[in-house]
Amino acid sequence: MVIKKLIKRVKELNPEALIASQKFRDIAEKFESEIVRGLGKLTVLSVIRQFEEQGAYGYKILKVLKKQTKDTLVIDEGTLYPLLRKLKRDGLLTSEEKVVKGRRRNYYIITEEGEQIFNHMAGVFTKMTEAVLPLFDVSVSLKLEKFYYCPMCANKIDIEQDERFCSVCGYNKYDDIKNRRETK
Repeated sequence: MVIKKLIKRVKELNPEALIASQKFRDIAEKFESEIVRGLGKLTVLSVIRQFEEQGAYGYKILKVLKKQTKDTLVIDEGTLYPLLRKLKRDGLLTSEEKVVKGRRRNYYIITEEGEQIFNHMAGVFTKMTEAVLPLFDVSVSLKLEKFYYCPMCANKIDIEQDERFCSVCGYNKYDDIKNRRETK
């Protein structure tokens, strides 16, 4: 986790620093653990989606996650595999055993239901992030030309979808998208 890397670096420079204290570590590590736990499902599903029908195996998921988050979100194997099993049990993933280069691996593929739940979770996370960023003097640029976020449930919807209603809550998004296109 991030805080453990920071503590190690700080201890090398200044063992008396606040971040090196047990109280600071306890509070920071608990906070970080809560964030990672909440983001785990979302980020793992996001990585698996990148591999489409091909799917991705556990070690590959960990490597991609580590690389794409610039070593910031690191999930260990003891957390990943139970999470993958739970996502599969919940019907968000399927798995297929394949032998590649003599190695037997379980490849995880997101289901249609998993895709819908992922879009909703991604929308909620995106809108929540957008809402709290001003508290931290940070800004983010949403890809509004590509996605529409349902105003009722925050579901993330590809703007090119021809469906009239949000698949999660049933909101009629047609007029909103039509107005957005007309104002461009």
